[in-house]
Amino acid sequence: MNYPYQCQRTYVNPNGNLAASGYYRTSLTQESANMLPPWMHMRDNPRSIGQQFLSAPALELKRLENSMNDSMRSKFITTAPLDEVDILYRLKLPSNINLTNASASGVRCVAAPSGCSPSGVSQIWVTELSSLKEFYYDCLPTRVEVVSSGDYVTQIDGENWHTTPSGISDLEEKHVDVWKTKHDITWAYNSITSQVMKQDSETLESYESYPRPGVGTITDMDYYDGCLWSINHSGSSHYLTVASTKTKVPNAATLDELVRFDITNGFDLEPSGILISDDGTIWIRDTGKKHAYKVKPRYDYFILDKDNRYIYFREDYRDSGVFVSNT
Repeated sequence: MNYPYQCQRTYVNPNGNLAASGYYRTSLTQESANMLPPWMHMRDNPRSIGQQFLSAPALELKRLENSMNDSMRSKFITTAPLDEVDILYRLKLPSNINLTNASASGVRCVAAPSGCSPSGVSQIWVTELSSLKEFYYDCLPTRVEVVSSGDYVTQIDGENWHTTPSGISDLEEKHVDVWKTKHDITWAYNSITSQVMKQDSETLESYESYPRPGVGTITDMDYYDGCLWSINHSGSSHYLTVASTKTKVPNAATLDELVRFDITNGFDLEPSGILISDDGTIWIRDTGKKHAYKVKPRYDYFILDKDNRYIYFREDYRDSGVFVSNT
């Protein structure tokens, strides 16, 4: 097979970014409710109107906590976040692009990244974003690129492959009970009931169950950047599905499917297992444990610096160039 191979996006959440799940209940909501007397109904009922009101300030406090933790980790090389964007690519706007043209709605960019032709794709539209937060943190991958394949190994970066799609640790949230005890969370998939379960990491007690995100049966999944990334098998098709672990309130009934990629033709052998490294690299193995494939999520977005007439890209398009014009 010719690498790199482009796997196109077949579904994206209508809101189109990692914050698409919107308003949800964080563990700080229960921590706040635990300040109330034990006899109050609001303390015991996570779906009470009172706790729904508490969720709004608790969500902002959680964001502040995450921001402070990120700042502290960034002070030390061993704990610095490896998945943050550290390299951008820029292009000087051509002189024929008029940013003051009232009849033009903006700037458009078209690219043909390396590896598109073998996949039957000749060009990719690069989407403009206006929010720095979305550009750096919240935007979803536009495609995934199968970079290479190699022999199967039992560990990737010191981590073993999962035996079953279970025991997937949630690295951002914990379950807080009414007695103020914090419990580590793991995720598991039950193929019989087609339910994804949010469990206690020690007792395996299921706190909540949700319908499987995406289509087909989940063969394996892993946790990365606040989301569950899973391989879904449906008939002769295979999909890479990204679902948010942030469950909505008060209708905590689903795990929002954020984005889906058709990876059916991206591998020589049937894909089965998935591991994601700290830097966001995805490793997928085949069912027979013969090969391991290196897969990179790609982000075809740009942000415009009108004052200095530069366009900044998340991806490297230098090999094939970028076509820029007024829209």
